[in-house]
Amino acid sequence: MQDHTAIHYDKHAMPKFAYKVRDTQNRVLGGTTEGTDVDEVVDRLTERNLTPLNIDELNFDGTRKDETFVEKVNNALLKFQTRVPYKTVVFFTRQLATMVNAGVPIAHALDQLATAEKPGFSRILHAIADDIAMGSAFSDAIGRHPGAFDDVYVALVHSGEVSGSLDRVLEELATYMENVQAMKEKVKGAMRYPIFIGGFVVLLIIAILWKLVPVFENLYASFNAQLPLPTQILISISNGIRDNGLQFFGIIAAVIIAFFIGMTRKKFKRFIHKSILFIPVFGGILRKNILARFCRTMAVLLGSGTPILQATEISGAVVGNQLYSENLERVFVRLRTGELLSQALAATGQFPVLICQLTATGEAAGRIEDLLGKAADFYEREIRVTVDSLAAIIEPFLIIILGGVVGLILIALYFPVFTLGKLMRY
Repeated sequence: MQDHTAIHYDKHAMPKFAYKVRDTQNRVLGGTTEGTDVDEVVDRLTERNLTPLNIDELNFDGTRKDETFVEKVNNALLKFQTRVPYKTVVFFTRQLATMVNAGVPIAHALDQLATAEKPGFSRILHAIADDIAMGSAFSDAIGRHPGAFDDVYVALVHSGEVSGSLDRVLEELATYMENVQAMKEKVKGAMRYPIFIGGFVVLLIIAILWKLVPVFENLYASFNAQLPLPTQILISISNGIRDNGLQFFGIIAAVIIAFFIGMTRKKFKRFIHKSILFIPVFGGILRKNILARFCRTMAVLLGSGTPILQATEISGAVVGNQLYSENLERVFVRLRTGELLSQALAATGQFPVLICQLTATGEAAGRIEDLLGKAADFYEREIRVTVDSLAAIIEPFLIIILGGVVGLILIALYFPVFTLGKLMRY
């Protein structure tokens, strides 16, 4: 019989709040904490000699409840301005793990590593080192820089501090991030070629409509002959683009802006993220990548001693897909009632039998993190195999599309030549 306390089921998880406070040295600090309500959080912070400046309740995915559109944009811009490339953080984490294992104090290691980093990341590392020197925990200090260190990073570091095994956790974190980075590169590599071909086709079509079609239009006009319907349509489109160029590109810009605004709305974001998963070939790769990230994140978090509710919450925030994030929120709610993770995952209908069965086996054997790790290995291997064979599959497919689109345009463009030739013989 499994001891469920081994995987830290917490049936009484409370709402999460983000706070900004001023400490006794007049520094403005931030972080997150749980509590029954705002008053309890205020009391808890006051007991620590911190003056609360702002406290907001958070949604499951870490966003603030009742956040306005302007606030969403401002927060996104702030996070973008402080963002550090993932690859940079991966390399830093491996170096930090090596130095901590060698017995170098964290604050000193951070100062040393900061000298080799770019100015933006260097400032962040020096700020973290200063916070640690002033008495902050490492996890609290990095939590103040979400553009560089995500929720998984902060949670794993915190678990290492609590368990007294920060050196081991940093090694595991570095390995985890390297795996994530490798999968990101695989998926990006799979998308790069078709995106390049698609962009090339669009530019080629615009060039034909903008420059080539008017030449043929003037030629055909000198014959004063009735043009075939396909050619008339092509010339009309060309004239529309040339005569209304600013409006045309303005419409494109408006569509792009509207898309990004729509992505701040959960329903629209869910629709887009769900639709992407049904794109032939690429949708399958993205779905496997989501499942691999979920399994790997849960395995690492549970293996480090993170409670399963917190691990599920963090996984929902990092899977990168609104559909799966909302389903993991449903899993979170079911876990709070005492339901097993395998049952909660199966109830969503979004997680394959493989994951549900391995999770159930792990629950029965008390090795849930090991089995989820095996599931992550399986999906990561599937992604590598698919991506490696993708070039051979998609190259002829894209050539056919490219040739077909350009061929149809050229046929419509040259078709009157054959008609005019027949008229001239008579």
